[in-house]
Amino acid sequence: MNAADTLAAAGLRSSDTLAPSKERRTVLNQEDFMTLLSTQLKFQDPSKPMEANEMVAQMAQLSMVAGVSDLKDQLSQLSQSLTSSRASQAAQLVGRDVLLDGEASLLPLGGPLTGAVNLPADAADLKLSIYDPAGRLMRQVTLGPQPAGLVRFAWDGSLADGSNAAPGQYRVFADPGTGQSVPTLASARVDSVLLGSDGQGVQLILDGYGVTDLSAVKQVM
Repeated sequence: MNAADTLAAAGLRSSDTLAPSKERRTVLNQEDFMTLLSTQLKFQDPSKPMEANEMVAQMAQLSMVAGVSDLKDQLSQLSQSLTSSRASQAAQLVGRDVLLDGEASLLPLGGPLTGAVNLPADAADLKLSIYDPAGRLMRQVTLGPQPAGLVRFAWDGSLADGSNAAPGQYRVFADPGTGQSVPTLASARVDSVLLGSDGQGVQLILDGYGVTDLSAVKQVM
């Protein structure tokens, strides 16, 4: 007789033959709460029945727990919807040009430096001054009279002596003829879009500029 037969004869079973125990839950749901409340009412002391106020308080607690759970589910669904909408809107920017603060504008290899200036009023004689990273004046470009609003510009990198400036970052300042500088905007092409795992923090990968926050975009062309 083997060990299994010996245990069987004694009315016992090996632990290997026992079915695995079910996973224990540590959180009560609404059904559990109602079961506990019903059991409490069934076995309560008749001489000390549960007061109506106490029962109402427990039911209110149950309703609050259920309400919070429903609200959490609704917020989760809303978050997923907003994430999907934000991703769809951001994807529509791929392949389009956007305007950024022109603190640094790119002169790419084989292409022009492009940007824009937003004039608050008509300019009698709009001039652009282009500086290299060391602060040296590289070129001045005259655009002449321009109406108020967005005025786009392009510089092919040519210098006054006929040579070409090296590709890289340049700073562009605009003077509408008043002797006061007006901020310029750099133009860049959107290559792709990055969306944070939480649906927040949309970032753009711009040609020649790398990763840029969507909040830095002043206008989509």
